Formats: sequence, structure tokens, C-alpha cells
Amino acid sequence: MAIKDLQKLLTQVHEPDEYRMVPHNLDHPLYYIWKVENASLKDLDLLLRPFRKEHSRFDIFINGQYILEKDYIFEQDGKDFHIKFKKSNFPFVLESSDDIKLEGDLQVRWVDQNQIS
Repeated sequence: MAIKDLQKLLTQVHEPDEYRMVPHNLDHPLYYIWKVENASLKDLDLLLRPFRKEHSRFDIFINGQYILEKDYIFEQDGKDFHIKFKKSNFPFVLESSDDIKLEGDLQVRWVDQNQIS
């Protein structure tokens, strides 16, 4: 692998992206559902795919606290990227005023107010 190819891969993996999530459905019986609008997971280079598990491609923070992968499910729902927080794993209620951020390998189809940096 050439140095320029390695640099390209490292840039793709370490590209800093942070998005503020917005509530989608807080009344679901099992989940608090939040989303990043008009977003999806970035398409990884074929060389990286076997080494980078999907859940390790982003981190989630609620009011600054890191959330473990076992506490949510993620999915693409049409044009939006959804996070379903498992209500049974939270000793508190998530509300629309909570500050929920996703940091990682997302791409937004166009720049909007949800992108922080």
C-alpha cells in the first residue's frame, strides 16, 4: 500500500464529525427515538470494512455522558439516521431538551443546522 493510500484511509477514519440529534419519537413503548436528519453512515473504503465494526464508527453522548452500544440500536430510516435508545436501559426519561450528540462517520447530504463542527 502506498503512503498516499494510507494517508487517505487515515483521513477517512479520523475525520471529525459531530452532529446534534433531534427527537423523532419519544412516545414509542420500547425506545426513545432520535435522529440526524438527511444523514447516513459514510461508505468506507473496501480495505477498511473488515476491520471497522459498524458500532465502532460513532459515539453517542447524552448531556455529555458517553452512551454504551448496548443501550441503543441504530438504523437508516429513509433519508435519516436513527438511534433507538432502549428505555429499559435508562433510569431516567429522555426529553426533547436533552443535548444528544453523535460523533463519528456520518455524512450529511447537505449542510444544515444540525451539524455542529
